[in-house]
Amino acid sequence: MDNKKIVNGAFVGIGVIVWIFVKQIVDTIWGIVKFPVPQDWPFTPADLFGTIAAVAAFVMIKKNQRINRFSNEVLAELSKVTWPPRKETLLSTVVVSVMVAICAVILFGFDTLWGTLVKILYQ
Repeated sequence: MDNKKIVNGAFVGIGVIVWIFVKQIVDTIWGIVKFPVPQDWPFTPADLFGTIAAVAAFVMIKKNQRINRFSNEVLAELSKVTWPPRKETLLSTVVVSVMVAICAVILFGFDTLWGTLVKILYQ
């Protein structure tokens, strides 16, 4: 896949995140202030403001040469990375999961022990 497609996809993703964020903020503020919501509109004012903010964010990011250059450099560096094979990744994931479970059991034991000791001291 071409770097330009990936960069544009990332920029669209950022626009979607901005749309969700602004839509939620405007929706919350609109509800708190109790502005009327026009019933004959096919979309809410929060959707409108979110869409405007998302398009503005996309255009600003797309036109910024520093961001474009940096994004392309990041993709170029990521293409140089050698990723481990699937089997090795799966094995590493299992090892990490087992170690996390062991640490969780140890912490649970310490927490139970200290909780019991504190309960004894308070009685």
